Amino acid sequence: MNTLRLFLGLLLGLLAIANATGNGFKTPSQARNFTLPTTYAELKQFIRATSHQSPLWEYEVLGKSVEGREIFVVRTISSKPSMTGERLRILIFSQQHGNEQSTKEAALLLIAQIANGKHPHWLRNADLWIIPQVNPDASEVNQRRNAQDLDLNRDHVLLQSPEVVALHELFHRIKPHVTVDVHEYQPYRPSWADFGGFKFFDVQVGILTNPNVSQGIRDYSLRVGLTAIENSLVDAGFSFHNYLIGPAPNEGLTRFSTVNINDGRQGLGIMGGMSFIYEGINGRDNFAHNLDRRTISQTLALEALVDRLVTDNRTVIRLVERSRQRLNRGRLGSVAIRMDHFRDNNPLMLPLLSSKTGKDTLAVVENFYPVVRPTLSVEAPKGYLVPKNDTILVELLRRHKILLLDEKPRNSRVYGYTITENRVVEAESSENAFPQVQRFRLPQPPSITNYFFVPLTQLKSLFLVLILEPQSQIGLAQYEQFQYLFRVGEKFPILRVE
Repeated sequence: MNTLRLFLGLLLGLLAIANATGNGFKTPSQARNFTLPTTYAELKQFIRATSHQSPLWEYEVLGKSVEGREIFVVRTISSKPSMTGERLRILIFSQQHGNEQSTKEAALLLIAQIANGKHPHWLRNADLWIIPQVNPDASEVNQRRNAQDLDLNRDHVLLQSPEVVALHELFHRIKPHVTVDVHEYQPYRPSWADFGGFKFFDVQVGILTNPNVSQGIRDYSLRVGLTAIENSLVDAGFSFHNYLIGPAPNEGLTRFSTVNINDGRQGLGIMGGMSFIYEGINGRDNFAHNLDRRTISQTLALEALVDRLVTDNRTVIRLVERSRQRLNRGRLGSVAIRMDHFRDNNPLMLPLLSSKTGKDTLAVVENFYPVVRPTLSVEAPKGYLVPKNDTILVELLRRHKILLLDEKPRNSRVYGYTITENRVVEAESSENAFPQVQRFRLPQPPSITNYFFVPLTQLKSLFLVLILEPQSQIGLAQYEQFQYLFRVGEKFPILRVE
């Protein structure tokens, strides 16, 4: 058995090297005309062979999945300094969900294209990091969740999975200016068929929607980034839309993507960078159906965005640096901790593919809620006091690289909350915890021997406010693991330093 495995591994390696050197670099799926996705073994050999044969790429292993498979990142190699100063850093990561196969294929195809000499101007002013497959275990069995049964794209607050931890470790090491999280969506739902049409965009792309994020970054992403992607796709015969969420229009509201920070786009974007989510169309079988078109459209969309970002590298770097300076100074002012989606009085004209005739049709969506507004805000404090004996909370903060100080804050007042009621309301079409609180001032600051001081003068300052404020719509109150913090009639253990 071991001999057979060794032989098969050697054969795959030889095939990968042949594809990488015979007629230029080709991905394993591309070499068989996209009839099947690339397997983990093929991906591993392709990355090693491409990095060995091409002077433009190198790879490293970020970590291992639950079942022990390696998670690779491939990065461009530049031997020259940027012609415009600091180099733009872009991180693309694919296949957080294992049944979204074209995401991996597009990442691999982009690697092959650059190895073949395409886009040489990118490398003059930018560095790219590409993770083709965040979730290798799930990819091998074509399922959404990882081997822990976790949805990786909901794990960016708790960081329970080794796969997402590896991604965040890389982020903190390289601090990319731009992150791109690549996914697929499934259009063929029974409710949409009953409605009469399917969303059928080749690629949808979403930007940061949390209103606490830099307005300049959001404006550039929408007006420049998405426009560049749309123009490129339409010119090539593909369709595009700003990423839409919601059931069939007759069953509920339609909106843009979540404001939550537990996904890859917002979870990384909340640290001051520019961040996008790609949603290419999946196949009818959630696997290989139409894989060639799916892969090519996703790749074109990635090329269009990167090309625009590289062209505007100084503008993008400046926007991100300003955003991160604000976070590191901790001067956040008012922070929205609860928010909602609102109408703008303009119905959405939504192109669809008729489920009856297979032809293009148009739906008028009246219940379109494209605007996000705060419904509850707090003034950001100087920092928080976190009980040292709360090992669950302290470990979470350490996983996030949060600065914990053993020093007493100076010239400060300390405030706390009492939990008076635990309400449940609706937010983004789901149940959401909304604790009611009574604020009070401590007559004397507590002993620092019992608390860590968590200052807001760090990159994750906004993240800290959003998870530590008890009434936050996207904070610890939403997670079962932290319900012990929200006992009615008791004091909330986390204190505000003002």
